[in-house]
Amino acid sequence: MAELLKNGAVIALIGVFIGAVLTGAFSLLNAWVTRNRDFNLKLWERFLDRRITAHETVVSLALKMRFMCPLGTVQPGEVVRAPQVMMSKEIFDDWLAEFSQSSAPATTWLSTPVKRELNFIQDYFVTLSTNLSQASSERFPIVGAFIRQDFIDLSSSLEKKAFQFFETEGRKRRLNDLKEHHKYPLEETTSRLHKTVLLAKWQDVEKIIQTGQPRT
Repeated sequence: MAELLKNGAVIALIGVFIGAVLTGAFSLLNAWVTRNRDFNLKLWERFLDRRITAHETVVSLALKMRFMCPLGTVQPGEVVRAPQVMMSKEIFDDWLAEFSQSSAPATTWLSTPVKRELNFIQDYFVTLSTNLSQASSERFPIVGAFIRQDFIDLSSSLEKKAFQFFETEGRKRRLNDLKEHHKYPLEETTSRLHKTVLLAKWQDVEKIIQTGQPRT
C-alpha cells in the first residue's frame, strides 16, 4: 500500500512537472508569436505610411498641374486661362525641377499604375520642353492656354490612379513587385503622346511660337 502511494506521488510530481514545462513552453511560444506579430504590424505600418505619403505627393503634383491663371483675354464663352506652371519659361523650368525632385523619391513606394502614369507625364513634359526650347518666355502662357486641356487630362488621370491606390491597394499588406515594368509599352506611350493637343495640333503650337497666334 505504501509502495502504491509512493508511486502515485511520484507520478503526480511528474505530471505537475510536465504540466509546468508545457505551460512555460506555451507561454514562451505565445510571447514569441505576439512579439513577431507586433513587429510585423509596426513594420507594415511604416511601409504604409511611406506609401501613403508618396501617393499624397503625387496628388499634390496633379493638383498643381491643374491650377490655371487667367491671361486677361476673353474668347467666346470663357476667359482664356493657362496652367500656372506655364506662365513663363523660368516658371516652367522650375516646375520641371520640382516635378522631378518631388516624384523621384516617391517612386519606390508608388503603386505600379501610378508609376506608369507618372512616367508618361514625365515623357510629355520632356517632349514639351524640347519642342519649346527655342520659344521666347512670353510665348509660354499663350502655348499653355492652347494646350491647357493636356494639363487637365493628365493631372486628372494621375489623380485618379493615385486615389485607386487609397481605395484598393492601400488596404493590402503587400509591396509592389519591383520586377514589374514601370513604364507603358513604347507603342502605347507614342500613341498617347500623339493624341495630346501638343502633338496632334503641333502646327498650331508652332505658329503660336512664331507669331503668338494659332493658325487661322
